Amino acid sequence: MNYINNQYQLIKKLSAGSYGVVYEGENIQNKSFVAIKIEKKDKPLTLEREVQALSRLQKITGIPQIYWNGTHNGQNILVMQLLSKDLGYYLKEYRKFSLKTVLMIADQLLLTLKNIHSKSILHRDLKPENLMYHQRQVYIVDFGISKMYRDSNQKHIPFRDGRPFVGTTRYAPIAAHKGHELSRKDDLETLIYILVLFLKGVLPWQNQILQNNKEKQKLIGEKKIKLSSTEICQDLPIEFQKALEQIKCVYLSHIKSLGFSVEPDYDYLINLFRKLGQRHGFEYDNLFDWCKEEEIIAQAKMTQQSEKIQQFSLKWQIQQIRCISQSLQIPSTMECLEKKVSSISNIIQNPMQISQSAVIVEINSEGTLSDDSTNYLYNNYQQLENFSNLYKNHLQIMKEK
Repeated sequence: MNYINNQYQLIKKLSAGSYGVVYEGENIQNKSFVAIKIEKKDKPLTLEREVQALSRLQKITGIPQIYWNGTHNGQNILVMQLLSKDLGYYLKEYRKFSLKTVLMIADQLLLTLKNIHSKSILHRDLKPENLMYHQRQVYIVDFGISKMYRDSNQKHIPFRDGRPFVGTTRYAPIAAHKGHELSRKDDLETLIYILVLFLKGVLPWQNQILQNNKEKQKLIGEKKIKLSSTEICQDLPIEFQKALEQIKCVYLSHIKSLGFSVEPDYDYLINLFRKLGQRHGFEYDNLFDWCKEEEIIAQAKMTQQSEKIQQFSLKWQIQQIRCISQSLQIPSTMECLEKKVSSISNIIQNPMQISQSAVIVEINSEGTLSDDSTNYLYNNYQQLENFSNLYKNHLQIMKEK
């Protein structure tokens, strides 16, 4: 299956998960690049759910754009905006991020989550791999297990217990471990765990050797419940430990105290982080830790491209000069003598014609003939002109005799 809907061509596989495979593709008509997500045949309805969620969220900053969705060869397919790399990729490369970068990520994601929740949708599976960076913006992707928490009348779903575990164990909120129905505060709690990971490079419940997923979910859930907000934020560098323990621990405590259906105060949380950034004098320029490296790479590519263009331009100019030189057939001195001697009467009538022609050749040949070559040709024409004058005088003397 190399072509989708006779419009999109598969180029290469980008990633694969439990629900489907994502490819880089190309729009055959306009040659633009796209992301093509193909649902696994044994995982039905996940892509349909994602399409429904993304369709409601279009035009929200931080949400990828949908281009096409449908079925092909019995598989559900989603064609959408191609983004750059996920934050998990950068975390592996940098191990942890600077405070400035984390605060800018928090600022963007809190606003995006606020807008997502305003459309009655919960993501329920936030993790670094589902946060994509593209052109100074962090995007939230993969809405395969998202859920509507309000109906068409804006009525909130009821609280329920005994629910199956939802999400990724490392970042899941405590409610998921307890088997509770998830609500808006749980997306925010998950976001905090991710931000702590970005700052510290590790979470307190990581690197445990466990037998299976159920055991992993149980033990990590117990540790999350046992640890206080202060303990989760401990061992942070001194430059942000004092401030971040106050800000993030208050944030965690604030989230955990929320009722199931209570709307979080997004603006309050956004301002908490912004004030921390102001105290450190950070400019929210969306230049993340990895942007400087990307700019250097981009600049190097631009320089290489410029050098290639200059080399091509120089080669083209040399080729043009050669073509002009070949097309400009400068007569040799002997050819000029033979031509002028064969029509000596014309020379006698207009002896300056040859010298004028020499001057014209010299002027018109500027940039293609060397000065020595031009002077040599001109001197030969002058000699021929002198010869014609001598011949004219000789004829006059013969007439007088």
